[in-house]
Amino acid sequence: MFRTTAFLAALVATAATVSFPAYAGEPARATEVHYSDLNLANADGAQALKDRVARAAKRVCTFEGDKSLDSAVQAKACAKVAVARAMPQVELALANAGTRVAENSRVSVAAH
Repeated sequence: MFRTTAFLAALVATAATVSFPAYAGEPARATEVHYSDLNLANADGAQALKDRVARAAKRVCTFEGDKSLDSAVQAKACAKVAVARAMPQVELALANAGTRVAENSRVSVAAH
């Protein structure tokens, strides 16, 4: 019983560390969104950063050459997840606007 439990625990731990690209055989894609030119202390700057993140998500989730409806649906879902994963960084940047912590001036956006 202990061996089976240990084996299953090791299997789960290994599976949790493996990442899968958006499409089989396709490397994971990522980019950085820079915002040092934006004033995040006002609503326009905050919206501009969110718009940049959304555009970057579309860019990293679009795969050239495949124009099928299924591919478009997958790309849209990928972009939605990429934006959701980047939002904690955006929110942190907005919360730290005008402080030394905000000096990072970039948000990472990656296809899932």
